[in-house]
Amino acid sequence: MKILLMILIMMAELSAMNQNRLLVGKWQSVSQTKNKGTLTIEKEYLNLNANNTFSLLLLVSVQKGDAFVKDLQIKVTGIWKVHKDTLVYVIKTIDVPLAKEVYRISQKSLEQLANYFRHRFDTQSIRILKIQSRNAQQLNVINEEGKVSQYTR
Repeated sequence: MKILLMILIMMAELSAMNQNRLLVGKWQSVSQTKNKGTLTIEKEYLNLNANNTFSLLLLVSVQKGDAFVKDLQIKVTGIWKVHKDTLVYVIKTIDVPLAKEVYRISQKSLEQLANYFRHRFDTQSIRILKIQSRNAQQLNVINEEGKVSQYTR
């Protein structure tokens, strides 16, 4: 009986390791929205490490008319874990170092934009994502608000 129990425990551990192994790596996602003439493009680069830490780089570009901000960086780090079909990550640090290019945007507007995206991570320091599908090249998740994100390698 003890041997059977040990085998079941080892199988459960191997299953959890396989789930993590499938997710470990570099993922990227791009989303684009247009609202009242303002185009917003978000490029997300997510790196899930084998030691259950992660780093996320969000590059935000906003354009309205001829005014624009290109590649405003938001850098996030923390820890992650997967259980069944749920990916949970806990944010430890958030940094907004710079924007690659800014044209016809005031410093105050740039700071407001940076604060808006930083606030999204500050208010949701624990993120719970339902995994819709995953394979070696693609990961589809739904966040708590129902937004679907599609990541590729």
